[in-house]
Amino acid sequence: MKRFYLIPLLFLSILVGSCVLTTLADKDSTPSLPVPSAQQQTAASALSREWVITAVGDIMMHDTQIKAGYDPKEDRYDYSSFYTYVKPFLDSADLTIGNLETTLAGSKAGYSGYPRFNAPEILAANLKEAGFDILTTANNHCLDKGQDGLISTLDFLDQAGLQHTGTFRSPEERAGILQADVKGLQVAVLSYTYGTNGLTTAKGHAYSVNYLEPESIKSDINKARESGAQLIIAALHFGIEYQPSPNKAQQQLAQSLLDAGADIILGQHPHVLQPAFFYQKGSAGNKKFVIYSMGNFISDQKGLERRSSILLNLHIGTDPANQKPYLKKVTYLPVFTHKYKENGKTRFEVLPVEPALTSINTGSVSHLSAGDLAQLEDSWRHTTACLSSTDPDLQLMKVPIPLHGLTNIRDIKGEW
Repeated sequence: MKRFYLIPLLFLSILVGSCVLTTLADKDSTPSLPVPSAQQQTAASALSREWVITAVGDIMMHDTQIKAGYDPKEDRYDYSSFYTYVKPFLDSADLTIGNLETTLAGSKAGYSGYPRFNAPEILAANLKEAGFDILTTANNHCLDKGQDGLISTLDFLDQAGLQHTGTFRSPEERAGILQADVKGLQVAVLSYTYGTNGLTTAKGHAYSVNYLEPESIKSDINKARESGAQLIIAALHFGIEYQPSPNKAQQQLAQSLLDAGADIILGQHPHVLQPAFFYQKGSAGNKKFVIYSMGNFISDQKGLERRSSILLNLHIGTDPANQKPYLKKVTYLPVFTHKYKENGKTRFEVLPVEPALTSINTGSVSHLSAGDLAQLEDSWRHTTACLSSTDPDLQLMKVPIPLHGLTNIRDIKGEW
C-alpha cells in the first residue's frame, strides 16, 4: 500500500527512509569500516530518493459499462474487475492520478452513459481500491447532472478517500490548491477544462468549475509554488476529439504554462493518444514534460485508437548537489480496453498489452484467446508508433522493471 497523505495547502511530516549499510571487515588484517552516523545515513537516503507518479487518461462509463458491473442476484454494482490487471501497476506508484469523465450524482439522477454521464457511486470506491489517489474532475462532462450532480460527485469521492480538483463546492475550496505530501515530495495538482458542453453552473456558482483561462492558471501555479509545491502538475482538458496531433492553440498554451512554472502537463479530452515531448528552457533549466492527450483509460468507444492508451510514469529524482527534485525520466506501459463476452454477459477490463500477449502465448489467462492476439498486437503498434515517431529526438527503449511478475515498461527519452 502507498503511504502518504493528501491535504490542500497543509503539510504533514516528511517521511524519509533510511538506507541499510553493511560493515565490511577482514578478520585477519583489515580493520572494520566505521558505521555511518544516523545523520549520514539520512543524508545518503535523501541523495538516492526517487518517486514514481503514474497518470492515466479519461475514465469513462458508457451505458454498456454501467450494465457490465450490475449483478442482478445481489442487486448491486461493482467495477473492480475492470482494473484487475492494471491494479499492481497503479498501486505500486507513489501517487496515481486519473481523469474522472463521468458524474456520480446518485441513483435518483438516473444512471446513464453518453451524452449525460452518471455512473453508480460505487465506482469511486472501486477506483480507490484499484490504486488511484487523485482524480481530476474539470472536463466537459462535469455538469452533466447539473450543480447537484457536481456536488454529489465530490461528496462520493470524499467518502471513498479520493482527493480531487478541478470542480468545487465552495469559493473556499476553489481558492485552495490540492497539494500532496508524497513521501516528503510536495506535489501540486491543478485541473482545467475548455468547456462543459454548453451547460453552465448555477447562478452565483461560477467558482464551481475551473476553465482554461491562462491568467487564472498562471496565478494558481504561482500560488502552488508559494505554498511549497516542489512539483506542479497541470491537467488540461483541451484539444480536438479523435485528432492524432495537438493543434496550435494546445501547443501555445502548454508552452506558456511551462514557462510560467508548471513542470508537467497532462492532456485529456481527444480520447486518442497524442504526442509527448520534453521541454527545457535555457541550458541550465530543469527538464519538463507535456503529453497532449493520454487517450481513454477505459471506455466503450469504438475503434482501436480509442481503446488504446497508456499508464504514464513520471520518475522524479533528487539532485545530489542541491537536494531539489527533478524529472529524471518518463516511462509508459501500453494498455488496452478489452471488451468480451462471458456466460452471455458483456465484460470490460483494462489490459497491460505486453503481459497480456505473453499470457495468450502461454495460455496462463484462460479468457484471452488466440483471436485477441491480432487486436492486442495492433494496439501495441499503434501506441508505440504514436509515442516514438513524433520527434526525431524521442526514442523508445525497453526498461525491464519487474512489477508483480509483469515486465517491460517502456521508456521515453528526448527533448522538445
